[in-house]
Amino acid sequence: MADLNLVVLIENSSPDGLLREHGLSVYLEYRGCPVLLDAGESGAFLRNAADLGVDLSQVAYAALSHGHYDHADGLTAFFVANRTAQVYARPHIADAETSGGAYIGVNPGLLHRHSRRFDLGDGPRELIPGLHLLPDTVPHEQSLVAETAQGLVILNSCCHAGAGHIVQDVKAQFPGQPVRALVGGFHLMGRDGPKSLGVAPGIVKNLAHWLLEELEVGELYTGHCTGRPAFTLLAESYPDRVHALTTGLT
Repeated sequence: MADLNLVVLIENSSPDGLLREHGLSVYLEYRGCPVLLDAGESGAFLRNAADLGVDLSQVAYAALSHGHYDHADGLTAFFVANRTAQVYARPHIADAETSGGAYIGVNPGLLHRHSRRFDLGDGPRELIPGLHLLPDTVPHEQSLVAETAQGLVILNSCCHAGAGHIVQDVKAQFPGQPVRALVGGFHLMGRDGPKSLGVAPGIVKNLAHWLLEELEVGELYTGHCTGRPAFTLLAESYPDRVHALTTGLT
């Protein structure tokens, strides 16, 4: 059995037959233990899970990467499908957050109705031996880090603190361990959504070099808030090491 298997339950893109939405949800089995990271913005990931042969009722642990609706609000549906798993998150997920005047935080009703299902803590935590939650410099955000035989796999759904800085911090906490992969969104799209670029092209090129050459990350699996133009720029110089996240990817 592999140390880690991942299945993308929902993302902004999808092949025919699977649902998509602006959000992210990833199911993982770590050394046989079923774990859910994020739940998208609706319950659509549940139907995809059924189509992909993933039984969410068996999830033992769930983690919320950060306090935004497109990662958290699908938990309402998850709590119906799974009656026991606690959701591990940071206390600041309850903070109201806006972007461009619009509320983008977690649905307050979700936190109120299901308060007993949330385990809020602000320090590094080990869900099970070898699977860690590490807070970063954004007060409501955390990475899920898996130790595997091939190195660390870092899952950070939006990398608001900066993908390079996040990898640097993780490497500092696990000295001597290589980073096999970074999985998640890199927050590079513009205000017009996934078709737009929110930073200068040179910044994206520099990020690819920083991650893959200087920090020696083995591979990048990215989508969601990275956006299509930034993904194209990341992949241009490293076509064999940069991969697109999409619904159904295993």
